[in-house]
Amino acid sequence: MTQPTSACPDRMQVHSIRQETPDVWTLSLINHDFYPYRPGQYALVCIANDSDTLRAYTLSSTPGLSPFITLTVRRVEQRTGLGWLTQQVKPGDYLWLSDAQGEFTCVDRGHAEQERYLMMAAGCGVTPIMSMSRWLLAHHPNVHLQVIFNVRNPQQVIFATEWQRLTEHYPSQLTLTLVAEFDAETGFLAGRLTPELLKQAVPDLAQRIVMTCGPAPYYAASFRTGRRCWRPRHTFLQRAVPD
Repeated sequence: MTQPTSACPDRMQVHSIRQETPDVWTLSLINHDFYPYRPGQYALVCIANDSDTLRAYTLSSTPGLSPFITLTVRRVEQRTGLGWLTQQVKPGDYLWLSDAQGEFTCVDRGHAEQERYLMMAAGCGVTPIMSMSRWLLAHHPNVHLQVIFNVRNPQQVIFATEWQRLTEHYPSQLTLTLVAEFDAETGFLAGRLTPELLKQAVPDLAQRIVMTCGPAPYYAASFRTGRRCWRPRHTFLQRAVPD
């Protein structure tokens, strides 16, 4: 198979596709060569092997821990890349990826040794958060990680089974707070991200490094909330993902 563009030199084969929620899938990819990346980074994907159609997706896997390179994507009918990846790609197919990119990561930024993090996410913004959470919990035994994950309803929790496994395996290191905008049930807070919710869920907010990722409305809300809740000396790293 001919490499469609120099921007995507890494060929990977689809091993399997797993449905996470009613509209989100994880593609597990076999990489036949060494593919260096840091937790939280993303890669460009050459859509339908068309050199003119490149889309960026988070690498939801974790280097050194995950058996495959994974992409976790939401089906959005009107978006070319998302529709192709979730409806046409099948196990055995090949995808072309770029080298890993991006600075939204918990390593090599001068704060990898920090022991207390707050990571906030909404929707598919949880993909880099999961990648970094696995890495921090596995490599930093003194870390305490607070994750706040906002979803529309309880059926939209991406990586639900893995979050449960991680909280059971790391009970003293990981605190997970699930927030559902609609139909909140046992184990969920009801509503949206607010300063009051943050202060309730994270009483030691002032001592934590904050990283957050989500679609544009969540990005804006977290920025407004952050300005009200964080002092200037706190690290506040953000990245937006498509709605």
